[in-house]
Amino acid sequence: MTLDAYLNSGAMTPAELARKSGLSAPSISRILFGEQNASHDAIKAIVKATGGKVTAHDLIFGKPRDPSEKRKAAA
Repeated sequence: MTLDAYLNSGAMTPAELARKSGLSAPSISRILFGEQNASHDAIKAIVKATGGKVTAHDLIFGKPRDPSEKRKAAA
């Protein structure tokens, strides 16, 4: 499951994922929108925080969220 799909499923919010993974909310956002590649440590933290529902493969090869969604959220 991609990070986008996981967050859209309502399993947790980006803020909750940031808290549970130990990553910053801006880092989660940059990974989600494909503006930043997840580091090895970030991948491990996200996989653990999501209980394995988002896998390393998903984070490396999954399609990021459409950047137009970021602009809508900011408006």
